[in-house]
Amino acid sequence: MQTPNQKYYNCVITLEDNSVHNVDANWLHNAGHDNWQGWTCHAGVDRIWIYADGSIYGSECRHDYLGNINSDWDLLDTPIKCKHQRCSGCTDDLLLIKENTNVVHSNSC
Repeated sequence: MQTPNQKYYNCVITLEDNSVHNVDANWLHNAGHDNWQGWTCHAGVDRIWIYADGSIYGSECRHDYLGNINSDWDLLDTPIKCKHQRCSGCTDDLLLIKENTNVVHSNSC
């Protein structure tokens, strides 16, 4: 995988050949490398998104409604299978760990 000459990296990706690449999450989206449909995603486990009406979802893409801020709700216990064609483009969603049997995408934190 070729990556642009970047000065800022916030993601580490590991390919099936075990090569490791530092990239910017926005580059993943802009280059079209953000199709993780069917992959395991940590939305709702490592991150939540709260909307103005108090609705809580596992991520900005609104995968899995978790409840409302004004009532009882819980984080998910296990990662979910992504059901979207592309990640929402929100950098925070792109930074969530995503896995399949050949490739792992995760943030560098």
